[in-house]
Amino acid sequence: MSPIHTRLKPFIPALLSVGLVTGCGNGGDTVTKQNSNSSPVTVNNTTVVPNAQILLTELPEMRQVIYFDKNSYDLNVKSQFLLDPIAVRLRQHPDSFLVVVGHSDDSSDEEDNIILSYERAFSVAIYISSVFGVEEERIQLVAAGSSEQLSTGPSEQERKENRRVEVLSPKAIVRTLSPHNNNLQY
Repeated sequence: MSPIHTRLKPFIPALLSVGLVTGCGNGGDTVTKQNSNSSPVTVNNTTVVPNAQILLTELPEMRQVIYFDKNSYDLNVKSQFLLDPIAVRLRQHPDSFLVVVGHSDDSSDEEDNIILSYERAFSVAIYISSVFGVEEERIQLVAAGSSEQLSTGPSEQERKENRRVEVLSPKAIVRTLSPHNNNLQY
């Protein structure tokens, strides 16, 4: 160890604590900048004014149903537009998550229906993940096949109601740094 390091060794803990106290929470950044609502706290004869607050906010449930053409899992522009508010919510609130349930009509055997319903749910998840940067781990996929039909009639219009993906962002209490609920500004 050099002679200067040997002489400074007893002072290193004191220098580090002063550096940490003066470098963190001193009002020099946007997170701890002092305002009239904050009450100062004294640490080692240095006034620290914490301004950052983690607030809890309640998010209402959001649902959307996306319909698909027969034997298709392609998202059209209209469907993407319907998914955007939910994707923005996921982006704004990293504690929230999404459940995507794919469905199909009963025009094929159940194995093919399960695969098609999964592909539909997956196309929704990939759109939200790739376009909005939402982590895939926050999106749960369910392939229901033709087991949860809304309509059992033989007409094409009735079958079309079953070719869908239900997208649900459940009601949740999440952390936020904003005291204002910006959830309605999509």
